[in-house]
Amino acid sequence: TSILLSSGINAEYGYQTNDDMLEEVDDTLDGSELKEIVHTEWDLFLGKLTQLLSKIIELHPVQISQMIIVLCNEHCEAFYQLQSNISVTEEGVQVENIDSETLCKHLRDIATIMHLIQLTVPSLVGDHFLVQQDTAQNLLYHCIKCIQICSSLGRKCSDANWPVSRGHAQILESSVCVLSTFCQWFLNFSNANTANPQLYENMIVSVLDTVLPSFEHQREGRVQQCLVDLLYKIVIVCRPHFILSVPSVQALFHGCVEGRYATYSNSALTTIHKALTLAIVMPWQQGIDQQWPSRDQHFEQFITGMFSRLLQMTESQVSTSEALEHNTPLLTFYLSSLCDIVSCVAHRETKSKQIVCRAILPVARHLVTLLPHFEKSSLIFEHVLSFTTVLCDALRVQLGQQFLQQLVGLCLSNFTKSKSSSSEVAKTTVEKFIELLTTVVREPSAVFKSFTPDIINIALNDIRLYVERVETLHSSFYLLLYSILDFNWNYFYPRNASDREACLNRESFLAILQLFGSSLMKADFNVIKQNAVALTDLNDKHELFTKQIFTAHLKGHFMTVLLDLLFSGAMPIIEEELEETLYQLANSHLEPSKGGFYVEALTKYLASILPPPILALLLNKIEVPSNGASFKINLKCLVNEVKYYVNCGA
Repeated sequence: TSILLSSGINAEYGYQTNDDMLEEVDDTLDGSELKEIVHTEWDLFLGKLTQLLSKIIELHPVQISQMIIVLCNEHCEAFYQLQSNISVTEEGVQVENIDSETLCKHLRDIATIMHLIQLTVPSLVGDHFLVQQDTAQNLLYHCIKCIQICSSLGRKCSDANWPVSRGHAQILESSVCVLSTFCQWFLNFSNANTANPQLYENMIVSVLDTVLPSFEHQREGRVQQCLVDLLYKIVIVCRPHFILSVPSVQALFHGCVEGRYATYSNSALTTIHKALTLAIVMPWQQGIDQQWPSRDQHFEQFITGMFSRLLQMTESQVSTSEALEHNTPLLTFYLSSLCDIVSCVAHRETKSKQIVCRAILPVARHLVTLLPHFEKSSLIFEHVLSFTTVLCDALRVQLGQQFLQQLVGLCLSNFTKSKSSSSEVAKTTVEKFIELLTTVVREPSAVFKSFTPDIINIALNDIRLYVERVETLHSSFYLLLYSILDFNWNYFYPRNASDREACLNRESFLAILQLFGSSLMKADFNVIKQNAVALTDLNDKHELFTKQIFTAHLKGHFMTVLLDLLFSGAMPIIEEELEETLYQLANSHLEPSKGGFYVEALTKYLASILPPPILALLLNKIEVPSNGASFKINLKCLVNEVKYYVNCGA
């Protein structure tokens, strides 16, 4: 039945000429995961068919894959024959002896079939790899051939030739996506042909030299992204040691160095920078000479060439507001590129980080000399904050503490100056600044710990006032406060102190916890959940709820707020987190006598919402917390009973 159904579905994939189905689909698709890839009603129809077929192919991968491959062979051969009807001249693409509707049908059919091929690739890997090698190579041939045809058309297409201009881009995108799914197959092919590695090398070179030249001539954003995604996947999955010698990769390398892609989309540029960086610095497969000295030299040339204009920039070019505004596009582009390059080695091998650090350090040092002038532009300062955060996260060991201390200190100083000189700081600037401070306070080094007093002062006196007006920053702000307490507990409670209850910097400690307390009364349940979990975590790690300063000043407020949240039923979606926090708070304040602080606080709270007869009835059902499970069960029952009496007007 499944195979018959698949046959019927495959028969429906052929495009039937219908202009109504080519009208732009409504943008208000209700949460559909197809929304980002849907352009017309026909695309929506195909998307639903593909979803159904993807479920069936899980049951019969081999049989249904063969059906799709037969379809692919038929449609591709028909597409190749159409070349005689399409002539490419200096004036553009000319269509002869075929009407536009028929051509549109063939182009859409090929794009659709290529999309279906992605479903068959998993069946070509694994247990069926050896027997399906010829089939896989046949599919690769069709993908490369279609890309070659569409690339030659794409350079001459004009808006007047609608079926060609739209259709060739769809085929190109679908074919490149198929090649991306082949990366694991390429790796398997390499392992299976160790006796003749040239076959594997020729295959990768053929794919890259076919695909990448289209990048410079392609202005369709989605296609651009697919092209560079393929390069990135090949670098990450296959790790070919010869990739830097591939002509198309070298052309892309020089294009980045010369700045030819500065006007391309940010996502495409990010992927290019990461792909080229990892192609140079990431270790190759085992058993191959890593050639670290030459790769170190290549990467230094890459960085020096790419950022040559930045390295030549003088302070006079950014000293005035007018000069800074003129250079803003260039500076933001360079800073974004630096973030892309550094971030991609954050979790890579030490050798990769060392190569990146040696090449990046001269650029970073030059930026430090220009940094005092960047306070005049919030946009540039945002990018500086992002770059500093990435450096602290990825290369803090390689760059050295002294340099990072200087860079972080300048950022703190610049933020203070920009705030005092302007009545309003951009929201994104504050957001990036909070992210940087969170990264810094989490660092264990004594150099970073020296910033703790200044960071606490800025957080409580400057950032807090701004965050109160911008709700979208609440989550990141409270994450910063949590990080200050968790990663700097010794700043408040030193390990070697004779009195373990003596709290240093108590004003700051109390101010932070009071902010946590006030946050539990806000309407944003995400913030309440985040902070309830944060308080529980602080208690697990540092016994927060048993500290004398907490019990003396804050325990009553926290207990009342948590009880109110639970009994009011305002936050049912986060009841589990609230119950855990309440249990730990109650359990930490038990007194030897029966009842304890929890029973006292609960009785006082219930007395404020229930009449005495009902209160007396419920007091017998209150359980002193002994273990978490029974406490939470008892609390749920009590909450439900209180809700019942309140709803009945008791």
